[in-house]
Amino acid sequence: MRKNHLWILTAILYCGLVLIFVSCSKNDTPVNPEPGAEFKAMLKTLNWGQDTCFVYGHKTPDVDAVTSALSYAKLMNILGYNCKAKVSSPMNRETQYIAKHFGFKLPELKSSVLPQTRLILTDHTDYAQCVDGAREAIILQKIDHHVEGDIADATIPYVRREMIGSTNTIIYECFKELGISIDNETARIMLSGIVSDTRNLSKTTTSRIDTIAWQALTTQLGISSDSMAVINRNMEDAAYDYSGMTDAEILLSDYKDYEINGHLIGFGSLACKEAEMDAFITRMLAAMPEVMKQKGRQMLFAKIDNLVPNTGSDKAKKPYVEGGTYFIYYGEGTKNVAEAVFGASLREGVCFTTENLSRKQIVPQITKVL
Repeated sequence: MRKNHLWILTAILYCGLVLIFVSCSKNDTPVNPEPGAEFKAMLKTLNWGQDTCFVYGHKTPDVDAVTSALSYAKLMNILGYNCKAKVSSPMNRETQYIAKHFGFKLPELKSSVLPQTRLILTDHTDYAQCVDGAREAIILQKIDHHVEGDIADATIPYVRREMIGSTNTIIYECFKELGISIDNETARIMLSGIVSDTRNLSKTTTSRIDTIAWQALTTQLGISSDSMAVINRNMEDAAYDYSGMTDAEILLSDYKDYEINGHLIGFGSLACKEAEMDAFITRMLAAMPEVMKQKGRQMLFAKIDNLVPNTGSDKAKKPYVEGGTYFIYYGEGTKNVAEAVFGASLREGVCFTTENLSRKQIVPQITKVL
């Protein structure tokens, strides 16, 4: 009986060794899947239609909105889809400066779209910031770095939303994950958006992947950190060049609309030198009633970066640094909202925080209050 048991055990061990040998043969070695295979398969399922799909950043587009539309349209083109970047309103001076400096072509203006137009949205997630006609359009994708707005993620076939410094960094990740090389023109476009939205990696919203993308793109383009600092300074100068503009135009130069819990809100983003701040705030408050009427808003806010003289060793490259954030408000209920976020007002219509805050950091706090 024992010999039979021994024979059976030997047979089992032999079969197991044979199975192991067969399963490990060279002919059965697993093949690595194609980079981005799942993403590419998903794209094939989208309702592309026969016409061009337009890629839009937000209204009153800044550098990241414009360049993310350009770079993502380029990615879709490489993958075989008929996509084209557009802007829904005129571009600001910073965008015009960096496009001229780096030599890339800006998108054409197309202020509205027809029903059933295919859209991809970058750098925004609220209908109030969309191209006119977006509610009746077919939104295929959303690539964004803000908190979820009223264009719910669940209503769109593909959403990639990461809370990082720049939408272009997300698109940089897409190129890398797909194993697609980034040509120099696209690298310049992406770098422009990353530098602008992170203020050359200095903003508090800057993430590790923003830094990785910045380093990879500047290395590819052969741009030193010193040269990038100069470019960033020139971009800032262009962004905050309000010469020849009315106060209402200044307030709207970097502006976004929101609809939060039934409230129609407008939010501007500005900057001013510390020595000129008091007079600048007074002018912006005086312009708010006109802007509120023009934009059809119920509440109007603006954050103003306080630019103080830089006393550091890099002051020749960067003469001003941010020294806190002023927050101005106008409209019924805005004082309660502002003070709930920032504390007691300095004077009517004005709050202040020593923190250097971006709009994308303030809007979630306003949303929570409302």
